[in-house]
Amino acid sequence: MSISTLEEISCLCGEVFEVELLSAISVGDNPELKEALISGEINLAICPKCGQMFYAECFILYHDSKSELIAFVYPLSFQTQAAQCREKMYAEFSKAIANFEESEKKKINYEPLLIFGMEDLVLLLKAEQELEDEEMILARLAPALSLSVLKFAPALARKFSIPKVLPALKNAQGEADASSICEALKIVLKHNPNLTNYSKLYEKLSNNKNALDKAIINGGKKRS
Repeated sequence: MSISTLEEISCLCGEVFEVELLSAISVGDNPELKEALISGEINLAICPKCGQMFYAECFILYHDSKSELIAFVYPLSFQTQAAQCREKMYAEFSKAIANFEESEKKKINYEPLLIFGMEDLVLLLKAEQELEDEEMILARLAPALSLSVLKFAPALARKFSIPKVLPALKNAQGEADASSICEALKIVLKHNPNLTNYSKLYEKLSNNKNALDKAIINGGKKRS
């Protein structure tokens, strides 16, 4: 559920005025709010005196169940209190989960993310949206190149800073490892060198074949 409240805020010019701010965003209930957030339209205030436009910083709880993302977004000024904010985040998250039905608890098997400032949340969502575009291209390209596709849960991929969809060489064992993924990436990038996120991952794997071990052990699944 998305929640908005009427808050009193101050402009740098000294003007104090009231504005309606979103304090909770549920993308599942209001998918249009994600686009509005990425476009910079959420909690944007305009001073009635000087006309200055700025983000009205307040705490926001952001939840996107499809992307397995729960973010506790504190104002940027709270960054100096990061340890306290993290402790409070986990306490409130645990308390909320404890009140869920068992079936609901199983759906939220990922940890919350601590973010300071609306701009960092917007940057994260933009980066993930751009990555999703590349993932769609790779998912279509891999079968045409006789490659398998390895899929990761969104939260797991975010944790290890990798795409949710990776290519892998087909082999008799039906398993995928870092070497297989690296070779498959080389094939994909030869056909489409414009996949920026995959190019970065290929470079990373070329230098460290163990970079994906933990992610694969924790839940990668391949399909032909």
